[in-house]
This record gives sequence, C-alpha cells and structure tokens, in this order.
Amino acid sequence: MSRRAAVWFARGLLAVVACSSVAWGATTLPDFVDQARLDGASDLILRNVPVRDAELGALAPALSRAAAPSDCMPASDRSAAVIRLRLAENALASGDQVDARMSELDAAIRKSLGCAPADPYLWLVLFWLRNTRQGLNDANFDLLRMSYRLGPNEGWIVVKRSAMALVMLDALPPDLSAEVVAEFARLVKTELYTEAIDLLKGPGWVHREKLLAGLAAVPQRNVDILTKTMADIGYDLDRRSPAERRNLGRKSNDRLDEPARMPPEARARP
Repeated sequence: MSRRAAVWFARGLLAVVACSSVAWGATTLPDFVDQARLDGASDLILRNVPVRDAELGALAPALSRAAAPSDCMPASDRSAAVIRLRLAENALASGDQVDARMSELDAAIRKSLGCAPADPYLWLVLFWLRNTRQGLNDANFDLLRMSYRLGPNEGWIVVKRSAMALVMLDALPPDLSAEVVAEFARLVKTELYTEAIDLLKGPGWVHREKLLAGLAAVPQRNVDILTKTMADIGYDLDRRSPAERRNLGRKSNDRLDEPARMPPEARARP
C-alpha cells in the first residue's frame, strides 16, 4: 500500500509540474514572441537598413506592451527604444507626428535605461533626442559623457558617436572635445581605417588638423596607411579635398574664360 501511495504521489507531483509548465508557457509565450519580433526589427535598424512606418505598423501592439511601466525586460525594452528611434527619424523626415514620436522615444529610452543603465548607445540616442528637442545646451553634455564612459571601445557605437560629435565639435566642452579626438585616434590605432576615413573625409574634414594632431601617440605605420589611403582617394591631408579642388578649378576656369566674354574694346585696354 505504501508503495502504491508513493507511485500515486509521484504521478500527482508530475501532473502538477506539467500543468504548471503549461500555464507558465501560456503566460510567457507572448512575451517571447514580442521579444523575437522586436529584436528582429531592431537588428535591421541598427544595421542601417531602411525601415518604413508601414513595415513597423504591425509592431504597434508589441511596442505598447513593452511600454508598460510594471514590466522590466531589458532586451525587449532596448529593442523597443531602437524602433521608437526609427519611428522618430521617419517623423522628422516627413514632418508628421514629430512631437508624439519624440515623446514616445523619450519614454522608451528612459524605461530601457531604468532597467539596464549601462547602455552606451541609448545614452547617445538620449543626448541626440534632448538636443533635437531642446537645442544644444550644457545640461545635456553629461548624457554624452555617459556614452563615452560606458562604451569607449565598441566600434559600431564609436562610428555613430563620432559622426554626431564631430558635427558639433566646436560647441563641445574641452573634455568632450578631447574625447572625440582620442576616439578617432583609437580607430586608427586599432586599424579601423574604413571607419576612420569615412569620418575624416566627412564631418571630420573641417577639423582635420585637430584629428591629425591627436595621432601623435599612434604608431607611424598606421598614420602612414591612413595618409596614403586618403591620398589615393583624392584627399590631400595638408591641402584640399577633391570637392575643394574641383571648386578651385572651376573658379580658375571662370577667370581664364573671362576675357573671352569681354567686349573687344575692353580686351584691348592695357
């Protein structure tokens, strides 16, 4: 009898465990489905794949559930913030629903950072968002400092952060300006030449003297590779970019052509 009771007890325990597993799965499955869908869209956005509002519309219920203040799911919250960023960017491009999208993005970032504050990318996005809404001001510089502090060496963040910071380099306080220059030097030192070149011939071109001066501690071999590659694509680091040379050439041609457009009596004058 005792053996039979033990068998029935074991069967009953297994049944309880099985029912609990089914109930747990039914409860949490929607969360996993939401996370998978949000993560998929977020990955595309972070790879700079164009994603339109129409393609993100199906994620609206998942985004609403992710916004619930009582839940804290770091992966889903981060993906939701990244998707909200793309929705805000699309709104800025179209001029429609800008304020609403910006507010939703702000709430999504704050929720995500509240759950997982060590995210250098979202601190960077929050810096961009606050400056877009309020204008560049000293109160927001700590957000950029947090991004540098938490993610000094994450290559994909470095590229996005440097591209943004170089545009406003002259307006940054000295410590952040130094961070921008040091970050560019790290790209060259770690041989991320493609990224360094894109920055240098893009937003960094007007600041090339500062950026090149910051390469003093970088191995000369790396600096030589950067300099030669820039020269190969038409950028003389000591002089002009291809566009500047083309503009100068057009102005020179205009001056050479000027006498031909002058009346004969004017050309005859000494």
